[in-house]
Amino acid sequence: MKNFFKFFISKTFFINVGIALIVTVVILWITFLSLESFTQHGETIAVPDFRGLTLEEITQLTNEKGLRFEVTDSVYLLDEKKGTVVDQNPPPDFKVKENRKIFVTMNAIMPERVQVPDLVGVSLRQATAYIETFGLKVGKLSYIPDIGKNVVLNQKYKGKDIKTGSLIEKGKAIDLVLGLGETKERTSVPKIIGMNIEEATTKLAEFSLNIGAIVCDESIKTVKDSSSAKIYKQFPMPMPKSEISLGSGIDIWITNDKTLVPTDTTTYVEPPEID
Repeated sequence: MKNFFKFFISKTFFINVGIALIVTVVILWITFLSLESFTQHGETIAVPDFRGLTLEEITQLTNEKGLRFEVTDSVYLLDEKKGTVVDQNPPPDFKVKENRKIFVTMNAIMPERVQVPDLVGVSLRQATAYIETFGLKVGKLSYIPDIGKNVVLNQKYKGKDIKTGSLIEKGKAIDLVLGLGETKERTSVPKIIGMNIEEATTKLAEFSLNIGAIVCDESIKTVKDSSSAKIYKQFPMPMPKSEISLGSGIDIWITNDKTLVPTDTTTYVEPPEID
């Protein structure tokens, strides 16, 4: 027992303990260093901006950055370049670890196509609902003498007859040929000042009217400009007890200059009842 106690206070014991501590520290240091290297602790990558890039360009860029990507959705936007990224998650400059997957939304090369519904024989109100359900729009309305008042007699696309089930681009307009009824019915003119073209087209359809001539001012230079522009003048204007023939066109003047658009656009005209 005495010899055992002497060993604990001997130089040899302290040397062995020191060596054991050094070895332990070295092993722990190597372990933490390896773990840090394995997990890339503290190392992040700024997510590149993929918007506007093609699939080939994304593939090359993600390989260079040590990232991955997945296409999760596609849309069809007229104002964006076809076949390129329009949205991404995480967003540009977001810090991520290596091998992180980036989710992107692509602008489709080919627009989505939908079937043309069978509209012949239904009322204008029903036809409008069907058209919107299929992702299409009501186009030009024209009237011919027929006993069926506001009943669809024919459907056209770009001026030509189109059969039910035909595939066309989503968002396109279907023109309708309607019955005038037994009498030459007339309709009132709604106020469409302050609306954009799409809103005005929908409103006029409620009154069995069409968009006529479109006059753009100098603030409109592109198709995109015209889609966001507002109507600041129309002809004819809504007048008390004033009526025009069904299918007539309302000429409009559009602008992106907000100072030209009258602020008082609250005048409301009740649309006629459509059978």
